[in-house]
Amino acid sequence: MNILILISSLSYGGAQKQAVIDANLLSEDNKVFLGTFKNGPLSNQLSEKVEFVFFKKGNYFLTIKKVASFVKNEQIDIIHASLFAPMIISALASIMTKVGVVWHFHSHEYDIPFRSVISLKILSRFLSIKKILFVNHELMEYFIKRFKFPLYKLDVLYNSSDYSDVQEFLPQKSKKFTIGYIGRFVELKRVNYLIELGEFLNKQRVKNWEIDLVGDGPDREKLERVVKKKKLNDHIKFYGFQADTFRYYRSFDLFINPSREECLSIALIDSGISSVPSIAFDTGGNNEIIQNSISGFIVKTKEEMFKKTLLLINNLELREKFGNQARKHCMEMFSPQKHLIELEEIYKQCIFQK
Repeated sequence: MNILILISSLSYGGAQKQAVIDANLLSEDNKVFLGTFKNGPLSNQLSEKVEFVFFKKGNYFLTIKKVASFVKNEQIDIIHASLFAPMIISALASIMTKVGVVWHFHSHEYDIPFRSVISLKILSRFLSIKKILFVNHELMEYFIKRFKFPLYKLDVLYNSSDYSDVQEFLPQKSKKFTIGYIGRFVELKRVNYLIELGEFLNKQRVKNWEIDLVGDGPDREKLERVVKKKKLNDHIKFYGFQADTFRYYRSFDLFINPSREECLSIALIDSGISSVPSIAFDTGGNNEIIQNSISGFIVKTKEEMFKKTLLLINNLELREKFGNQARKHCMEMFSPQKHLIELEEIYKQCIFQK
């Protein structure tokens, strides 16, 4: 198959990360192009087998013509579009090319204007829009209620890890207890909860602990100032954006995702595949990744997060049990092999429907 994966940018974000993972997986047996309107650090993670395409975005009409021309010239069989602009552009380009399109939603689109909602509703009924995918069941139900998409086009395709060869490893009793976070530093991620967690651990007189914050974003400098002001520099470390996150998972005893809004966190999946137990809030697809009280904890408040963290710090046996189950569950549900098989089958169905 000749496949065009279309994404707005290659900056930080779950949809962008999954687009890169998909492109790399598919490129083993297909000719894959990853098209974007804005480059970013994730381009460094693309396989050499993936052909990167930059579409300079002017107005929508000119961009649609560029994409349509590319699709014709490269004899693209299927377009896989994530995020709003690529979805609109791919749908309108499909009018000129007759190529099937897959839309892939990674977020709730709470803030898009009303006219954009109407655009998605109308375009979703185009015959060229073959499949509309969501990363978890809660998200699909949300779009059914708000956007009224054609039900026969809808399906769930989970995100996947790209760490299929990670070996199982167990927490160590002797080393410093390390809590990890990998993700963006933006308000909705509530990374400040991890700073408050640090204060809580000190009040509880917990010794020999560390919180490692891996990632970047507009709130990073502010968070660093707060850590310095609270004199937690010796315990809370900032590592910036890292392409190789696996080496950080290897050092974590516990992974915490404090975000108030999430769809299907690749970081949580990677944590599970790495045999690291996790704590996350009851939002989006977190409860489809974490089996509550079996492979980690799903919590409703930050106070509950603090208490569950303390429980796991003091219970090596429970951490080991959760870590083993987290790996088993995530390998079954979110492995790259499973994801690739499902994705290629979706593409083949879409092409067959021409």
